[in-house]
Amino acid sequence: MASLSANGVNGHRHISDPTARFSDIPKAISVAVAEADEALDVEISLDDEIQDDPTELCTLLENVGAANNIWIVVALGYAKHKKVDVGIEVLGKALNALSRNNLNDRLPILNALCWLNLLKCREAPRLKSGMCYYPQRDTFATANPSQITNLAPT
Repeated sequence: MASLSANGVNGHRHISDPTARFSDIPKAISVAVAEADEALDVEISLDDEIQDDPTELCTLLENVGAANNIWIVVALGYAKHKKVDVGIEVLGKALNALSRNNLNDRLPILNALCWLNLLKCREAPRLKSGMCYYPQRDTFATANPSQITNLAPT
């Protein structure tokens, strides 16, 4: 059995627990919101009580000027609960919010966006050759790494 390796048969590893991929995502994160005379910590739930519509949450993150790692943790929190499309939407809003920032601030967002699109393609049902369940995701997932290398060639 030459095809059997450390990664399983033909490189396909069986993951017994699909949520193990997201085991390091916290159940909640705190974001500091500056008020008139004091700073408040707002706790954002990322467990089973995560919001279905991220619009309000994205507006909050944009208004407080949240760092890129907060945006990524929120997007992965959605992906953890099988809401990959919502996670992709959050990262898209993060790119818009961080568009004026340094390129190095946007690269982790692009990387996470690429990763979630590849995850979405991987979870898509298999079709006959030449057909693609998510053609726009397949194109984006393969074009995004080249966009990242064009932005930061090192």
